Amino acid sequence: MTDDLVTLTRAEYAALVTDAECWRQLWQSEHIRDLLAEWREWRERRDLSASTAAMASLADWRAIASAPTYAELERRRHTYDRPALTPAQIRQRAQASLAAFERRHGLNRGAA
Repeated sequence: MTDDLVTLTRAEYAALVTDAECWRQLWQSEHIRDLLAEWREWRERRDLSASTAAMASLADWRAIASAPTYAELERRRHTYDRPALTPAQIRQRAQASLAAFERRHGLNRGAA
């Protein structure tokens, strides 16, 4: 069992003792413990995000998704099933709509 034996110089031993004492002092600080816990949580989220992105890249989601692409939405915005109304036609429709509303609700604005 001599394989477990490690030989250090006095300087290496002193450096290890100093490092251990520094870590003990760091762990006694509540602020450092909180920072290390946040750092650990950040690493876990980063790793999870990377693995999620890797899994998502395995499929072509644009082909699977039911939502239209931006190009399709742009095409739909520039496709009309009837010609645009003129300003006079828009005013005429608005007046007819207002007149129908007034008749339906018993209002008579024109008589005032």
